Amino acid sequence: MPFPFKRARQQEPAAFPRSILDAVKSFYTIERREPQFKPPKHERRSTAHAHPHGRAPNASHHAARQPIRRPHRITQLPNEVLAHIFVLGAEEDVMFPITVSHVCRAWRYTALHTPTLWRRITLDGSLSMWSHRMRRAKACTLDVQLCPRSAMSHLAYYNHVQLCMHLVVPQIHRWRSLEVRFIGYAPFLWNAALSACCGHSPSIEAPALRELTLMYPENDDTKEFALFNGFAPRLRRATLQGIRLAWLPPLFQNLTYLDYTHHGFTRGAQAASEVLYMLQVSAGLEELRLAFPWKGDTASRYALSASFSRAVHLPRLRKLALYIDGPDVPPALTYTLPHLSLPMLRSLYLMSPQASKYMHQTDAFPHLRNVLKSFPRLPAISHLHVAYAWLDERFLASLLAMLPYPGTPHLTLTLEGPPASHAFLCNALRHVGRRLRALALIRCDKLTAEAVVDVLNRLSGTYLQSVPGVVPPISSLFVRDCREIDWRSLQWLTAVGIGLKVWEGGREVDMRYAQARKKARFGPR
Repeated sequence: MPFPFKRARQQEPAAFPRSILDAVKSFYTIERREPQFKPPKHERRSTAHAHPHGRAPNASHHAARQPIRRPHRITQLPNEVLAHIFVLGAEEDVMFPITVSHVCRAWRYTALHTPTLWRRITLDGSLSMWSHRMRRAKACTLDVQLCPRSAMSHLAYYNHVQLCMHLVVPQIHRWRSLEVRFIGYAPFLWNAALSACCGHSPSIEAPALRELTLMYPENDDTKEFALFNGFAPRLRRATLQGIRLAWLPPLFQNLTYLDYTHHGFTRGAQAASEVLYMLQVSAGLEELRLAFPWKGDTASRYALSASFSRAVHLPRLRKLALYIDGPDVPPALTYTLPHLSLPMLRSLYLMSPQASKYMHQTDAFPHLRNVLKSFPRLPAISHLHVAYAWLDERFLASLLAMLPYPGTPHLTLTLEGPPASHAFLCNALRHVGRRLRALALIRCDKLTAEAVVDVLNRLSGTYLQSVPGVVPPISSLFVRDCREIDWRSLQWLTAVGIGLKVWEGGREVDMRYAQARKKARFGPR
């Protein structure tokens, strides 16, 4: 089978191995031929003598020797369905369009006539290939990615970034998403990547841009960038870290998702004022992840920011995640929280890294009481996720007491990390009452099945197995990757009305085929 683009394929740095390509061809071939019948040698000689002038035998005998061709069932799919499958595969593997276009003629025709298959542009050293793929995408919008991985000198790094962006900036009106991630350090990388996107010309506007990701944790350039002439009306999602942007209302007022890590060039009340102004502009947010980098600030008591006196109302915010990567709560966070109004907040995530260079895995932040004082009212909260350094029993008990109680179990509590031990649960949940609807335990390596049963008995006020018809304290229990919990000894909880789901190694365990090996303690004997 001919492959007209062998030369372009050899220039690709991440081309598929030959064995994988052969496997794809053999499995998805259009025509699968049966082994041809080859007559014995003496029959071939007799046939040749019987037809000295090359005449063919009768039609029936000739038809019997024809190979049986059976088309594969995948050839019965409409081209539209096949093209959609190709597009889904291209989302997982950037070289997938090259692979499927070299399987057979039919697949190549479908691939070349599907512009959305070629929209993903991952810039690297093969700029000629990406230029060719942009032409194949025709008028389709583009997903541009620039994530250099190889280590270079500072000057080579800068020049490489500038050359890659020079290729795609003329197509800025076609950008559907832009993702730029820098690993390692080189000076003025943001200037190399975004200088062509700044200015006051209509040619740098991004009318089709929907998602923006800019991440450079080691940035030390304090320059502020005003992107796309302030015009990106379809922008809905933004992930920002290590960059200082001019938060223009025409550019960011329609955001529904924001993952923002503060650049760290300002601290305390000044950093809080910047963040509050951003949230005031993007008041339509539905999901917000907020983080402040650790800059060695001294812990401060709860105080209001004098430079920003107005409250920021976020009527659509449903999910809020507060992320701290440091040994303590940054003062900018305690300055920010009191000014927020969150009437529709459903989920609150208090997160910290699993492994931090500042503190041990089981240590808690020392000034969590300052955060507790600064929390706004949360009238609609239904899911609380507390992880690692946020796990302080007094902080959690006070936070649960602050949450509204509508009279029925409504709260799903998720605890993640080794600090969630038996004693921790007993002290943190002693006054929770009937607020909990579900309890989720993630990587709680100090917990055992016996400890979980004892906590449930304490919440219900009696032994669950000893009293028939007792109302369970929770309706669901979720256990994910807890090494010391023998979940087989918890299966009896389903008989008292507590739903049990278990995950091991990232996969949910099928409880229908599980058999208990031992019984948990603290139950009736």
